[in-house]
Amino acid sequence: MTGAPRASAALAIAFAALAFAACGEQAESDSGAQPVGEVQIGSVAPLAQCRDWNRGSRDEKLATIEDIREQVNLQDAPVEGPALTDEQAYRVFENACEARFAATFRLYKLYARAAAFEPLVQ
Repeated sequence: MTGAPRASAALAIAFAALAFAACGEQAESDSGAQPVGEVQIGSVAPLAQCRDWNRGSRDEKLATIEDIREQVNLQDAPVEGPALTDEQAYRVFENACEARFAATFRLYKLYARAAAFEPLVQ
């Protein structure tokens, strides 16, 4: 296995473990809005796509960011990865989801790749 497929497989396994560990209630924002996208194992993070993002209201989009952040940046993980602010994530999703060809892009992948450019938390 070369580097790229191995990294993709590792990312998929890690995300599956994160999604399974997050069983429970679906995230809800301070406004009471529900995140956009299909719920799987109590979260929209694994399945939310740009098409869902584009259909959502501002409050639903903020709830989606919160849900994805909670899944990607688990509190009890051995290493704490960098998190995007609401404004940063909103801007990433708005820009990436603007193009018609981006309809099936997964939001958690966009989030994780953008967060990779943030400084590490020590």
